[in-house]
Amino acid sequence: MQDPVLNQAMDEWEKSSDDPKIREEYYDRRKAILDEMAAFREAELRLREEIRQGKKEGREEGKKEGREEVKKKVTKKLLEKGMDFKSISDITGMSEEEIKNFR
Repeated sequence: MQDPVLNQAMDEWEKSSDDPKIREEYYDRRKAILDEMAAFREAELRLREEIRQGKKEGREEGKKEGREEVKKKVTKKLLEKGMDFKSISDITGMSEEEIKNFR
């Protein structure tokens, strides 16, 4: 090689790769970097799972709220038609007390 800087770098690299202490420091540093990368990846995967779980819970809660809203609308319509509390309770699954308080 004709580049003196590159030659010097290669010489230094060869010297350091022969030194067991430097080699051990290199492997320790490399392991620390890999451990850090693994911890970051684990955190990223956990975050993605939490987001997925949150979306699932949100959908389930939305469905539940939707069913409750439909129940209220049906109850209101049945009350407007003059249906008795017992029949409305049988249809909607709401207690007669809930229906009485609905008005």
